[in-house]
Amino acid sequence: DLIAIGAMRALREHGLNVPQDVAVTGFDDIPVAASVSPPLTTVQQDTRQAGQLLVDKLLALIAGETVDGISIPVKLVVRESSWP
Repeated sequence: DLIAIGAMRALREHGLNVPQDVAVTGFDDIPVAASVSPPLTTVQQDTRQAGQLLVDKLLALIAGETVDGISIPVKLVVRESSWP
């Protein structure tokens, strides 16, 4: 999200409008994402769930177990920085 917010600022400085000229999407859904102008479309993930799953996998590896890959569900939070 921070990089996307910086990109929106740079685009604006170069005369481009978000989202009319360029759509911008971030990742993480940090609190400021909803209050920048225009509000940032972003991908939201459950970081608590991700952290717990990663710790579980790490402990299994330390115990000598074989672990499979994991997939963490995410949610697209559509705001005004992209056309729906």
